[in-house]
Amino acid sequence: MTDVEFYVDPSCPWAWITARWIREVAPQRDLAVTWQSYCLEIRDDYGVAPTVPESHRDVVLAAHALSHRMLRIFEAARVVAGDDAVDRLYDAWGPRFFRRDRPADDALLAACLAAAGLEATLVDAADDPKWDAPITEAMGVAYAFGGPKTQTPTIVVRADPPHGFKGPVMAPAPTGDAALRLWDALMVLSTEPGFFEVTRPRRNAPRPPVE
Repeated sequence: MTDVEFYVDPSCPWAWITARWIREVAPQRDLAVTWQSYCLEIRDDYGVAPTVPESHRDVVLAAHALSHRMLRIFEAARVVAGDDAVDRLYDAWGPRFFRRDRPADDALLAACLAAAGLEATLVDAADDPKWDAPITEAMGVAYAFGGPKTQTPTIVVRADPPHGFKGPVMAPAPTGDAALRLWDALMVLSTEPGFFEVTRPRRNAPRPPVE
């Protein structure tokens, strides 16, 4: 098995799409995926990225704030119940958060904990700043592999030697054989020491799957 760290801000729809893709790839490429914290609210100094339109600013700020609270719960759950608890929490989060009729903030956090089979009292971590320490520590790793103030998702592959990259960003994500081909191609690029970047315009809006 190869350990793979997926650095995620739960509010990012692009990251959720990529997460569903890597969940499909993982068992077929012997990957052990863990979900590591990446907080857009911290990265953007409690503001928003310059690319965010003014008309979306308040919505994005609110989403990032809620996501930051969820990341604190991730870290508290990791301490008491391990990485598998974070896996269950993130899996519960997506179908509840990426909906037009999503619950109010505290109800959503409580629902995720219940769906993950975790103690309801872990919701208290959402407002405890002590959990920012492991979040910022994880972000430092993401920066080391994805670049300063990298995006979410950032993926780190703990092979020999370890390697990583920001992305991939896609909408929709490939499935089946195409999903595996994309992973294999990324591994070729990521392990090439002289390769750094490929980009192109995002022509599709993210439509996160919520099944």
